[in-house]
Amino acid sequence: MKRSDLVLLVLGGSIFCLFLAFSCGGGGGGGGGGPALNTFAFVSNNSGHNLSAYLLSPQSGVLTEVSGSPYATSANPDGQASAPDGKYLFVLNSEDNNLSAFSVDADTGQLSEIPGSPFSTGPFPISAAVDPTGRYLYVATFGTTAISGYGVSSATGVLTALPASPFATSFNPYGTAINPDGRFLYLTNRDNDTISAYAISSSTGVLTSVPGSPFASSDYPISIVIEPSGRYVYVNNLFSDNITAYSLNDSSGALSVLPGSPFPTSNSPRDVAVHPSGNWLYVGTNSNNVNAFAIDDSTGTLTALPGSPYAASSVIAGVSVDPAGHYLGAASFSSNVVNVYDIDQSTGALSQVPLSPFAAGNNPWFILFVEVQ
Repeated sequence: MKRSDLVLLVLGGSIFCLFLAFSCGGGGGGGGGGPALNTFAFVSNNSGHNLSAYLLSPQSGVLTEVSGSPYATSANPDGQASAPDGKYLFVLNSEDNNLSAFSVDADTGQLSEIPGSPFSTGPFPISAAVDPTGRYLYVATFGTTAISGYGVSSATGVLTALPASPFATSFNPYGTAINPDGRFLYLTNRDNDTISAYAISSSTGVLTSVPGSPFASSDYPISIVIEPSGRYVYVNNLFSDNITAYSLNDSSGALSVLPGSPFPTSNSPRDVAVHPSGNWLYVGTNSNNVNAFAIDDSTGTLTALPGSPYAASSVIAGVSVDPAGHYLGAASFSSNVVNVYDIDQSTGALSQVPLSPFAAGNNPWFILFVEVQ
């Protein structure tokens, strides 16, 4: 989306911001008695043309900026995606039609640009997803009818275009998500209110359209997330102020709208993240708040939590939950800060951690928690 589009929507009383949902984190990892793994938060500062990096305290949720932060990117960094082990970070630069690729130091969180970076993409790269094996990266390019696929070198993080890439979509592809076992990819098509579904070849990464795709959504589907069991899919619809919920057929990849869907939200739901337990769903909105929902395990239906929505500093452009499930980060676009919330492990309720909000760069557009192994 262009900066001019953002201005028009500001004048209309709502701000249209970008988010790609991915979350890693913890500080409590390293199972089997091994050392704890560090969790870092990376924030795309869209108008600052750089990336802020922070260490997340597993005890308090406080963010401490990493030495060398912020790190330069190309113009207008937007969405991000990370390798499953956190070793590589990919940052989409929408105005320069490329992506910056970094290796992440597991001890310090410092970033080093990967040789060959930035890598060319299609016009206006807006969201990305890495498959669970870490071998394939997919990038949606807004303003086109395509999604691009890349092979990721496990040794270097260098990207190579997949055979037959780019793959056809509907017009203006936006949000991307891959199911937990890595067999299916889903893509929101903003301007025709649909969701495209693809089977992923495990051997080549090539995408093949799922029978019945694309599937209907509501007005302006933006962000998409799949809960950890892989049974349910949730899509934010920016202009209809709701969430469409689907069941996911594990055999075919087809989507079916759940009873009671869509579920209402505050004005202009911008981004969505799911708790690693699968119990709760969190939605950042243009109403300066975060909506929180309980997910019914047997039906996938959503129920607003008592106390929801939770106040934030400004329009929330992105939300992310750390993999340990202790904290939610929210990028407050207009305030140049990041709100961090403690997540009650019994109820899913949110409360801001001490010292929150934390200073970010100019127009923080996206937040990503990464636990580095």
